[in-house]
Amino acid sequence: MIIRQFLHQEPVGISYLFGCGGRAAGAVVDPVGEIEPYMRAAEAAGMRIHFVIDTHVHADHLSAGRQLAEAAGAEYVLAAHADVSFPFRGARDEEVLPLGNVAATVLHTPGHTPEHICILVSDRTRADEPWFVLTGHTLMVGDLGRTELAVSAERGAMDLFRSARRLKALPDHVEVLPGAYAGSVCG
Repeated sequence: MIIRQFLHQEPVGISYLFGCGGRAAGAVVDPVGEIEPYMRAAEAAGMRIHFVIDTHVHADHLSAGRQLAEAAGAEYVLAAHADVSFPFRGARDEEVLPLGNVAATVLHTPGHTPEHICILVSDRTRADEPWFVLTGHTLMVGDLGRTELAVSAERGAMDLFRSARRLKALPDHVEVLPGAYAGSVCG
């Protein structure tokens, strides 16, 4: 398993590159800014980027997801029911995105936005059980995602409560890797 974290100041957020080093298969989650750092990190790790995943349609900044996917020859992934006017691979709840010995399972976690997803990652060379979850803006460092961006605050809060309970039900050993840290306008 290879995992690299990218911390961003403008906007405040965290992106990730992860995947199977042995099979040279990787994915990037929530890329922002210039795409070259992701391309260089994948090349340095000996990985080809197969998937570029946005956990949700970002309202506060411009995603680099589609640009990175095109440059890397990867599939651009959003939740299957994302309401956008451009092409993407629609991932369904509990769908597994294969990355060699690594499995990235999509978890639909609405609340911050209706289409929000988290990515539950397992490395079968380590164990069959999940190792970590990339939570996007459902869970952030010291905060939960805002709920009024795409629906009423009340509806979003009810959805976010259910999503937080779903994540809480994961085994205790699963590491939580958030999509933003303190200071994000999404919290």
